[in-house]
Amino acid sequence: MYKLLMLLYWLSAILTLAAFYGMNALSEPVKNDGFGGGNGNPTLVIPFFLMPFIMYFLYGTVELSMRIASKWLTSRSIWLGILISSVYVVTVSVYTLKKADDFRSYIVETKDAFDNPEDFSLFTIFSNHIFFNPLTFILVVMICFLAGLVWSLIRDRPKKK
Repeated sequence: MYKLLMLLYWLSAILTLAAFYGMNALSEPVKNDGFGGGNGNPTLVIPFFLMPFIMYFLYGTVELSMRIASKWLTSRSIWLGILISSVYVVTVSVYTLKKADDFRSYIVETKDAFDNPEDFSLFTIFSNHIFFNPLTFILVVMICFLAGLVWSLIRDRPKKK
C-alpha cells in the first residue's frame, strides 16, 4: 500500500509541475492590438482538471515533511527550518507581487485600451508567467514544508495533564 501511495504522490508531483510549466508557457504576449484579455484566463482549465492530483500533491508534501521532521529532525532544526521557510515564503511572495504590479504597469503602458494600472487585474492571461514558474512552484512546496514542520511541532509537543 505504501508503494502505491508514493507512486501516486510522485505522479501528482510530476503533473503539478507540468501544470505550472504549461500555464507558464501559455501566457499571452503583450501586443498593442484589440485583444484585452476579456475572455478570462482559459489556461486555468489546466489546474481545474488536474485539481485532484494537485491537492494530493499538496497534502502529500505536508504529510511527508511532517513525518520526516518528526522522525529525523530535532526541535532546534525544526525551528531553523521554519525560519528559513518563512523567510523564503515572504521574500518570494513580495517579489512576485512586486513583479506582477510592475508588469501590470507595463501592460497599461503598452496597450492603448487601458489608462490606469489599478483598472487592470494582477492575475490575467498576460501574467501567467509571473504566477506559474519554478520560483512559485518552490514557494508552494515551501509553504507545504512549513505547514508540515509546524504540524510536527504541534503533534510531538508534550501533553499537559
